[in-house]
Amino acid sequence: MIDYKTEDFEKLLKDYDVVLNSQDNKTLEKSINILKPGGQVISISGPPTPGFAQEMGLPWYLKAILSLISFGIRRKAKKRHVDFNFLFMKANRSQLGEITKLIEADILKPVVDKVYAFEQTNEALEYVTSGRAKGKVVVKLK
Repeated sequence: MIDYKTEDFEKLLKDYDVVLNSQDNKTLEKSINILKPGGQVISISGPPTPGFAQEMGLPWYLKAILSLISFGIRRKAKKRHVDFNFLFMKANRSQLGEITKLIEADILKPVVDKVYAFEQTNEALEYVTSGRAKGKVVVKLK
């Protein structure tokens, strides 16, 4: 367990195979530094890569823009002999069904921090952006 408020994970960890990044670019760069050669960092928060543009069938000019946007992090990864990939999260009915089965079988255990009524959506968003959430924040529709 690492307390991100008082400790720097980059100074404590090394030689990992895979990092899943969901934070900012500074954290992404630190994540590259804790991987061993041949490791892989997967970011769900960006920056998108030309490979993502290709996969999504985007036009050539967007591929060029994404190439420029992600150039720095891709270059840093290459220098460290690790792979960088951007993963675009999208809803998939069959995958969500499989996740539901895993939750119902008690194999996956989601952590719910707080539940808000729909009318409290603004408060829920404020709580999420405060950085104090210790799990998922849920907004109930009914």
